[in-house]
Amino acid sequence: MQDSTWVAIQASRSREGTGLILPFVILHSVSLTIIAFAGDALADSSTQLALTAALVIGTIWIAMNFDGVISDMGALIKDMSGDLAESHLAGNWRKLPIGMMRGVNVVFPVVLLIAQLTAIY
Repeated sequence: MQDSTWVAIQASRSREGTGLILPFVILHSVSLTIIAFAGDALADSSTQLALTAALVIGTIWIAMNFDGVISDMGALIKDMSGDLAESHLAGNWRKLPIGMMRGVNVVFPVVLLIAQLTAIY
């Protein structure tokens, strides 16, 4: 793979990863605000179901997409060649614990989701 292609793919996946953080924060911030201030409205089962569905679907969508970004980072590390592979940046990239990052990408949203669902019900 040419270095320019590698850099372009890396930049694209980096932008996608960065772009997924804001929807995640908004989704969970809004749901926590609803949980905190909804009062008796949250006792209605249809409201609980709607909030639960939005949280579960949104969290799964974001986690799956971010897992793709992390997975591609792992593949990009293996695809480094030429001068790029011998750079200090490449050395830092090779140290990334991709497996742990993918694990945290699943565990953290699930724990947050469980805490929010516990508060809803």
